[in-house]
Amino acid sequence: MRDFFTKISKYFQLDTPLLYYYISIAIKILVIFLLAKLSILILDRLVVKVFKLYPRFKMNEQKSNTLAGILKSVIKYVVYIIMGISILDTLSIPTQPILATAGLGGIAIGFGAQSLVRDVFTGFFILFEDQYGVGDYVTINGVTGTVEELGLRITRIRSFNGELHIIPNGEIKAVTNASRGSSLAIIDIGIAYESDQGKAMKILTEVAAEYYENNKDKAAESPEVQGIVRLEEAGVIIRTIIKTQPLMHWNVERELRKLIIDAFKKEKIEIPYPKRIMVDKK
Repeated sequence: MRDFFTKISKYFQLDTPLLYYYISIAIKILVIFLLAKLSILILDRLVVKVFKLYPRFKMNEQKSNTLAGILKSVIKYVVYIIMGISILDTLSIPTQPILATAGLGGIAIGFGAQSLVRDVFTGFFILFEDQYGVGDYVTINGVTGTVEELGLRITRIRSFNGELHIIPNGEIKAVTNASRGSSLAIIDIGIAYESDQGKAMKILTEVAAEYYENNKDKAAESPEVQGIVRLEEAGVIIRTIIKTQPLMHWNVERELRKLIIDAFKKEKIEIPYPKRIMVDKK
């Protein structure tokens, strides 16, 4: 091994002790880097395990996942800063003057990193005000989807078609959160003008009431048949509304439409369709 280092040092025209020094520096930097990565991995797993005990902290699962994501981001930034300072010390670059001038340098850097600071501060306010959390179904900046991650700087939203949207927190102006409070299922059903509208509304009332009694895990309140809301070319539109548990309105709407169509078929209530009258002058 010594002969190998001697040949290398001669090839690069370096003294063997100097070569040993450079190699030791490289090994130290590699060890620091690996320790930083290992520390992040261990601490992330520890955070996940701690926040899995969210019932003991009187938190729901969404709040627990959100706080875990924020804490993992903080850990990552802190470990990277410590790693940078350690590498500078290994390279014999004095860090004290750098830290001493950080206050003055921070002012200059602040002008160039205003967006970054704004993103971080906005992230803290979003968390503090509990505007949304991981798992919530939201609309932000025209993007609608499920929040996958709320970090210090960015929010990740997965849309219904699978697209991942990454939005800087500082650019978030308004949030529409569909996961807080009850949702509203709106079922518009059309019937032909020739059908008995009073009978149709009675059937709607019975079907919706029966559905509510059998699905109280989805429906939050008893349904209401509001009556005719539109007159269209082929028929009239009767609206039924029902408050549901958060994000259950799509499921309730699909199930109720199926039950209503079956009931209309059984009671001979005609569903409207375009009609054309042909007049033969003969």
